[in-house]
Amino acid sequence: MMPNLRTVKLVAAKELLEALRDRRTLFVALVLPVLLYPLMMVAVGPLIGKQRARMQQEIQRVVVTGAGADALIEAVLTEPLEPDADPSPDPATDPASDESNASEAEEPEDPVRIGLEVTEVDDPAAALAAGEISIWVEADASVAEALAGDGTAEFVVHRDSSNDSSRIAYRKWQSALTAAESRLVDARLARRDIPRALIVPLGVSEVLDVASAEQRAGYAFGRMLALILVLMTLSSSFYPAVDVVAGEKERGTMETLLVAPCGRAELVLGKYLAVLAVTLTAAVLNLLSMWLTMGPLVGTLGVDGLEGLQISPSVLVGILALLVPLAALFAALSIGLSTMARSVKEAQHYLTPLFLLVMPLAMVVVIPNVELTPTLAALPITNVVLFFRDLMVGKLDPIAAVTVLATTFAVAGLALWATVRLFLREETLFRGPEGSGSLIARPAPRLLPPAGAAILLFTTSVALIWYLQPFLPSDDLPKNVIATQALVVLAPCLLLAWWLRVSPRTTFRLRAPQLGILGLAVVIGVTAPIVNGFLQRVIVGDVAPEGAFHKLAESFEAMIREQHWAVLVLLFGALPALCEELVFRGFILSALGGGKDRDRRPGLGAIVGTAALFALFHIYPEKWLGTFLVGLVLAFLAASGRSLWPAVVAHLLNNATLVLAGKFGPDSALGALHDPDGSNHGVVVAIAAALLAASVCGVAWLCPSLGRHHETPPRNLTDPRAPRN
Repeated sequence: MMPNLRTVKLVAAKELLEALRDRRTLFVALVLPVLLYPLMMVAVGPLIGKQRARMQQEIQRVVVTGAGADALIEAVLTEPLEPDADPSPDPATDPASDESNASEAEEPEDPVRIGLEVTEVDDPAAALAAGEISIWVEADASVAEALAGDGTAEFVVHRDSSNDSSRIAYRKWQSALTAAESRLVDARLARRDIPRALIVPLGVSEVLDVASAEQRAGYAFGRMLALILVLMTLSSSFYPAVDVVAGEKERGTMETLLVAPCGRAELVLGKYLAVLAVTLTAAVLNLLSMWLTMGPLVGTLGVDGLEGLQISPSVLVGILALLVPLAALFAALSIGLSTMARSVKEAQHYLTPLFLLVMPLAMVVVIPNVELTPTLAALPITNVVLFFRDLMVGKLDPIAAVTVLATTFAVAGLALWATVRLFLREETLFRGPEGSGSLIARPAPRLLPPAGAAILLFTTSVALIWYLQPFLPSDDLPKNVIATQALVVLAPCLLLAWWLRVSPRTTFRLRAPQLGILGLAVVIGVTAPIVNGFLQRVIVGDVAPEGAFHKLAESFEAMIREQHWAVLVLLFGALPALCEELVFRGFILSALGGGKDRDRRPGLGAIVGTAALFALFHIYPEKWLGTFLVGLVLAFLAASGRSLWPAVVAHLLNNATLVLAGKFGPDSALGALHDPDGSNHGVVVAIAAALLAASVCGVAWLCPSLGRHHETPPRNLTDPRAPRN
């Protein structure tokens, strides 16, 4: 049933009116950020510029020690007369110059002209650490000998890179050193009457940059702008969303609102439109204020590469166009988290994990040489920041732009759909306090784990991968695999299931499988890796011949050659199939798709979510696409047949055929099926794809009630041992 748009409009107007009545919140959220940008330009910008100029003009103190100190100071820190200056008059012919020449001979030019002042201290190391001097140079006797002759003077420079004064002094020293080196080379060549061109066979007369000043500034500032826009939009959407749902719960007005003559879908859509309106307003005001103030501000900072920063009207329009789906996505996510929360305080706690989810996706923009490929154009949030960056330098591909917009809108729609589903569930909307209040009290027994337990288990397992790897046997790959599967994958899952008092039979789907589905799982396990390998090569391409994943692949190939085929099947087929299926198609799929104490087949959202977590769990981006596709099929098998064992069989065969194909090589019958260079590989892929599709359709035909509740007699849901059909 379609929601009544008039009712949705009334709810949205009601929420906006309440937001406008809260003048303090409105001022802080909308007006104050706009006022702060000019204030930053007027106050902070000139202050930073003046401070930079002052430090550059400041005289830094330098200590030069050792037997070669005088020679080094004279060669590097004493500036000579300009080479094109008039020669000094001859004292024999110009008596008037005697006094001035004697004075010049006694007083060489002061090194302070370079910006460095030579000084002496008793303990240079302590003085440098205390900030009393900026750099310390050690020059032994060999420095003087080399400067007097034709050798290379080698000396040691001590600096403090955590001190701004020391950093500036070191740059001045490097500049003086370069000039001194050029003078010494010219003097040595002149003594031998050798032209300088003899040692400079190549030279760049001019460097012409095809990038305009606006493009250079956009490249330098575009990454920072992308992060600012993402974080600004996220924070602008979260707090209004907390108020319209969690705030209603806390104020006790949610029940009154629910008895109004409108459906819950209309309520949540109206609240969503109100939050979206506030988010877009805040984002647009912030962006316009940045547009008007950031150019003058950057000019006062004196940052190299940002002098030509300008945001053209066309770029501004492009950014505004993408802010709409980005705001729609964040508004849906924020309302979903607010719906799950019992109070405003709990909802505010959800902001931290939301930021932790968004930040890695947004930080991709700071990684060097990451292009907006078709694959990344379909990755939420990452596609947005890369879009902003390319838009700032004027190098955006129209096809990529359309993909980014369509993908972001699609993900926002899915997030909104999930939020509506949450709003329709009584146990989510009216959650009361759980437990007895004790910090370590275990919850009451239940059939299935809650959705939050799936996220907790996934994040815990990923954290354990990083924290336990230094303690696992890294030099023995088989032992590493066994320890990882046992300690990182399976142990946290079993421990959490025990703590939550869930029913093992229901949570892990330990029912006997249907023979028909089990047979189709065999076909799926054999054909899926062939099709998946083809899609991986077409979409992702070959693995780069460097990096962590390439090193892992080399270690894996070496182990395949050394180990017996039966050991390989056990290590990489049976063990991961059992452990990972218990975790992902057992615990996590039940948590995401089962609801609270319900025995039902998971829907599409739970299947896709489980596959996404399964892909992310494999860490390496090169494996994400293939693992996600396999995870989709395995989750569909487990959800359809209400049994874990078909997914275990398919997983085992998927891994085992890949390992054995690599073990026996393309000359074997199994290896030929997976050989992309084989003469009939296209036919093999087509047949495998047809069998795979037919098997998936067969599973769907045998289990047509996917996602529906099963009719069961009333029973005590708090007791997983209660009788069931």
